[in-house]
Amino acid sequence: MLEGLQPKDVWKYFEEICAIPHGSGNTTAISAYLQDFAKKQGLGYNVEPCGNVIIRKDATPGCEQAPAVVLQGHMDMVAVKDEGCDKDLTKEGIQPVIDEDGKFVYAPGTSLGGDDGIALAYGLAVLAADNLVHPPIELVATVDEETGMDGARELLAQDVVGRRWINLDSEDEGILLAGCAGGLTQHSMFPVSRDTVSGNLLRIAVTGCRGGHSGTEIDKNRANAILVLASLIHEMDCGKMLQPLWIAGGEKDNAIPTTAEIVICVNDYERYEICRAFDRAERKLLDVYRRQEPGIDFVMEETSGGGEYEIQEGSYRVMSPASFEKVLNFLMLVPFGVSAMSETPKGLVETSNNVGILRTDGDMVVADSSVRSMISLRKEQLGGKIALLTTLCGGIAERHSEYPGWEYRPESPLREAWVAAYRELYGEEPKVETIHAGLECGLIIEHMPETDAISFGPNIFDIHTTAERMEIASVERTWNLLVKLLERLGRG
Repeated sequence: MLEGLQPKDVWKYFEEICAIPHGSGNTTAISAYLQDFAKKQGLGYNVEPCGNVIIRKDATPGCEQAPAVVLQGHMDMVAVKDEGCDKDLTKEGIQPVIDEDGKFVYAPGTSLGGDDGIALAYGLAVLAADNLVHPPIELVATVDEETGMDGARELLAQDVVGRRWINLDSEDEGILLAGCAGGLTQHSMFPVSRDTVSGNLLRIAVTGCRGGHSGTEIDKNRANAILVLASLIHEMDCGKMLQPLWIAGGEKDNAIPTTAEIVICVNDYERYEICRAFDRAERKLLDVYRRQEPGIDFVMEETSGGGEYEIQEGSYRVMSPASFEKVLNFLMLVPFGVSAMSETPKGLVETSNNVGILRTDGDMVVADSSVRSMISLRKEQLGGKIALLTTLCGGIAERHSEYPGWEYRPESPLREAWVAAYRELYGEEPKVETIHAGLECGLIIEHMPETDAISFGPNIFDIHTTAERMEIASVERTWNLLVKLLERLGRG
């Protein structure tokens, strides 16, 4: 499908990667693919206990004395699909295609996985090439970046020689990243008691939000479907008539949720009153939210199948009003979006939170919040505020997947080499920035403090969503920049 695109080998490897299911937590097949590549190329490699794959290639003649360079990307992708898409992303790969204008590659019905399949494709193309000038190369392919940076967290420093680290997990061509936010996941768990009631089932849902990456898109004024649903329910003000079996929304804690739903049990009288309440709330809220999210919609419809909460047909175990009130109070009060803007550098997001997942597990409702900050203290404070709110609303707070930020280095020979290569290739000045998103560089530098790191990549838009698309021309330009940078680093 991608034949004819340049550089040929980069797109070939990218298409091969797309054909392999490699959502977070499902990286066995892509790991095997990388190992097979190393064997076919006659390159040394090892697989770390956590699953990271490291492949090594000697320097080209004349560059043997140059320090080794690490090319790094992660194996996993955020695997999401449109409602109605029947593809099983745990077992099937995705199908990249070229859009009608010939400018972008995307995957119909699913996310593309350009984040971070293109990094691995670049790395494999470098390792396979016999016409490039470069220092000793190590390709480090890490596992499960999207769900906690597990591979970077467990990387063994003794397995990597290079201390010049090129992370290829950025999505804005012409912008060099030299720092990133740290983060943590705050779990808020609410035990619910249940009553047995009889009636029919209604599904109330919020659909059509744009979503996006909870770091890079958090300042784009995008609605969080989970919190919109909470506002809708609160505005309906149905009190004890609202008897939920479950409430759920979102797929990844690092993605702004696009949909959320609640399934409730009603009798005939309650149905009439709840439908009236829904209509009133919809009239009041929907136009306001559509100014922010043009595609948003509120849905109320009959449904069937109570799952584990169905005792027998027409009889269900529902959350008690007091239990559900605690959950709703939390969702109405939990922070979402930008909490603070940066002073240095100006104009960038410093601290934020995203409620990315809401799920009902048996008799527990769980909300996962992704807290990010460039400043460690602010990250701790915001996480602590959410934990305190959880406790005050009758829940249990736990903290997971904490990772450090990557502080900007005043002096960086690697950064200077990239800037020089960029000037030479483009004839203009690049932007050097920090990003409000987690990159593995922070954890890498924690393992190896002497590491000099940078991050760059081609233009990829709407990552972590089914609208994700990667600019074809940008992929080629970024490859040319990588090649020129490696030549500069190889020749000193």
